[in-house]
Amino acid sequence: MRIDFTGRQIDVSPDLRLYTEERLRKLTRLLRDRFDVHVILTAEKHRRIAEITLKFREHTLVGVQETGDMRTSINAALDKLERQAVRLLTRRRTRKRRPNPATAVLLNVFGSERVDHEERRVLETERFPIKPMSVEDAIESLDAGRTGLVVFRNSDTERVNVLYRRDDGNLALIEPEP
Repeated sequence: MRIDFTGRQIDVSPDLRLYTEERLRKLTRLLRDRFDVHVILTAEKHRRIAEITLKFREHTLVGVQETGDMRTSINAALDKLERQAVRLLTRRRTRKRRPNPATAVLLNVFGSERVDHEERRVLETERFPIKPMSVEDAIESLDAGRTGLVVFRNSDTERVNVLYRRDDGNLALIEPEP
């Protein structure tokens, strides 16, 4: 954590610096000391303005407060920053992170002989696009297609399913459990 102080028409005393640093300890617990702070203290006639800018990762949080006392302004600006930081962190924690849905599946056809007694040799690789469709549409595309396999995203369940023709001529559907 790096703290920069700027005073406009006011000398930033060591007492104000220490007070601000101690008030920033709560933010240090929240953000784990990975942020930079710029504190601008301004005195204009009877007004005392505290503007605190905090840069955390790719976010910039700003708290500005104007009162008659500098310590009160610092307190209020830091309270605003704490609320913003808590809101930012809860938003990051509660965001649902879903992986991007797959758009294609690779089918590798392996040879029957083994190479190096461990791995089988890949004879051919084919890419199957995953299209959203119903089971009935998948059956129609299986009948019309040249391969005995259809990989599709079931429009009812939004899950990837596999429909293939078995050796006995019947159709089989592979569905993941919910």
